[in-house]
This record gives sequence, C-alpha cells and structure tokens, in this order.
Amino acid sequence: MGKTRYKALGLMSGTSLDGVDAAVIETDGERVFGFGATYFRAYTDEEKDILGAATQAALQWNFKGTPPNIFAQAETIIHQAHIEAAQALMTDDKNEDIDLIGFHGQTVLHRPPTGGQNGQTLQLGDGQVLADALDVDVVYDFRTKDVQAGGQGAPLAPVYHQALLEKPQILHAAVLNIGGVSNITIVTPDGELLATDCGPGNGPLDNWVQSCGLGSYDKDGALARAGTPDFALIDKWLGAEFFNKPVPKSADRWDFDVLVDVKNQTSEDGAATLVAFTAMAIANTLAHYQHNQQKIETIIVCGGGRKNPMIMAALREQSIGKIIAAEQIGWRGDDLEAEAFAYLAVRSVKGLSLSYPGTTGVAKPAHGGKTCRVD
Repeated sequence: MGKTRYKALGLMSGTSLDGVDAAVIETDGERVFGFGATYFRAYTDEEKDILGAATQAALQWNFKGTPPNIFAQAETIIHQAHIEAAQALMTDDKNEDIDLIGFHGQTVLHRPPTGGQNGQTLQLGDGQVLADALDVDVVYDFRTKDVQAGGQGAPLAPVYHQALLEKPQILHAAVLNIGGVSNITIVTPDGELLATDCGPGNGPLDNWVQSCGLGSYDKDGALARAGTPDFALIDKWLGAEFFNKPVPKSADRWDFDVLVDVKNQTSEDGAATLVAFTAMAIANTLAHYQHNQQKIETIIVCGGGRKNPMIMAALREQSIGKIIAAEQIGWRGDDLEAEAFAYLAVRSVKGLSLSYPGTTGVAKPAHGGKTCRVD
C-alpha cells in the first residue's frame, strides 16, 4: 500500500463469546495518532451455543485427525458477525475511508509449546471472506508464525500497550488484561517489553455462574461479594503445572477448568473462591518480574474483569501496586484489544515485529499476520 499513516479498523472476539468488538484508530504502526468510533455486535444465544459447541469440539479434537464439522458452521457465524460489526463503523461518514482491517478471528483451541515441541493455535475465520465482503484489505492469522517459530503465540497486545504507555509517558506501570485468561504487559525502565499470560481471568467464574443457572457472568460481583473464598483450594490450584512454568507462558481458558473442585460449594462461595484464584494467580505471576525489575507502581486494568468490583478489590488485597481501571487514564477499556489488532494489522503490512522474546518466548522478534487483498 505504501501508506505512512493508516485509518485501521480492528475486530476482536474473545473466548467469553459475548460478541465482536470493533474499533478504529489512526496509526503508523509505531505511534497512535487518534481514536475513531467503536461498536459492539453481540452474539445471539443461538450463536453463542454454536460457538461454545465448536470450542468443546475443538478440545476433544485437540489437533488430531479431521477437524470437526461444526467448525464450518461456527465460521459462518463468525464471518457474519464480524462483517456486521465492521459495516456498522464503515457506514459512518467519518469512517468510510478505512485503509486496513485487523481480524483476530475466534480462538477455539490454544496449546503452548511443551517438551521442546512447538505449540499449536487455532482461530476460526478467513480474512479473505471479510476482505471480499467489505472491499478493504484484511490482515488475520496473527498468531501462527510466532507459534511456528517456537513462541507461545500469546499474548500479542503488549506491543500496542507499549505504544499507549508512551503517550503520555506513564512510568513504572503494567497493563493487566482480564478476559477469559488474564495477561500482563510490563515495559522495563530501559524499554524492554515483557509480557505473559498469568492464569485464569473471567473464564472459570463465568463458567461457574452459568453452571449454577444464574446467568452468563457474576454481574457487579454480587455472588462473590456474598461468599467466602476457600484459600486451601486456591493453594492447591496454584500448584498446577502452569504456575511453575517460567515466563513468558500462555494458556487456554479451559486450562483452568477447576469447577469440579467447587461443585459442593454454594454459588456464592464458589464465585468468591474463583475471584480470589484470579487475583492470586496474577500476583503469583507478577512475583516472577518484581524480583528482577524495578517495582511496578501502577497496574492499569482492561478487559471485562475490570467491571467486576470484587476482582478489582481482590487485586488490591494482593499489594501488587496501585490498581486502576483503564478509563482512569483515558483509555477505552472495552475496546483495547480491538484497537490492538488494528495496530498489529498495520505493523504486519509494514513488516514490523508483532512478538518478542520477552512477550512470547520466541527466539527473536517475529513478524506475523496474513494479508488478504481486495481483488
């Protein structure tokens, strides 16, 4: 394309399966010059059921043999929802001149490298379908090249977090994203970019609330507020293999499927235990960095977890720094990941790195993404 600055549209659908976030930014792939419109396209209950079934089928399949037939059905839903989300912004007069779209796709299975073997990751969705429908070049499949080069394939948003932290410069801060899984980004005083998945985010808590027949998530932390955490159980969970791995490391939301251990608890106590598990796993992970780096003073929380006051309170109890929500410094906490994939799309077409040794464990900075051109 040869452009210097792009008006890029990012599309993100997380493992919570709530819907598609869309956001527009203006960037050259290094600096962020402006923020455009945002949109959220919710999945219907029927769509959620099919996407959930595709995820369960993926766990059973586990990259062995023929992919499940339901993947094709799920991709039809994914394509339609993402096209609708993009169109909602592109029909706005201000955003008709979108230069590039970053399409994350829907993660249904993620396996990190283990025992010297490369990992595997699968995001459903074909960027060419979106490019043809929207008449804009699309970058997708952001994680595969990192995984093929020996990296974890996640997290990928840290390079975008670094760009945000530089304007205005925010010193000694970390960015904590709490989605289905939680992950942290740290920029050291000398500018090194570090990141890792920390452990569970909202995933186990959402699954618990759903299993109790009490909705899709713990609204306003009401269940957890009324319960008492079982810290002996959390200590057992924190002994799992994931928490003993060196950083950086990555996880699938289903790696923390611990609900069988709380099945005899009240809905309130189970929720309180899972909230504390999320916070303590994050503190556990941060300890890997704080021994070697200048102490983190502020943790900026984005993702759905920041909306649960009990998760925020549990984080504050960990004494890991000042805990603030993204909005407190003017960031768009619901849209950060969509913005990140708009940013990564521009970096991809400009040949800039998406992942680094300190963020995914890849041996050297890695490029990524596939570009689908408009005919």
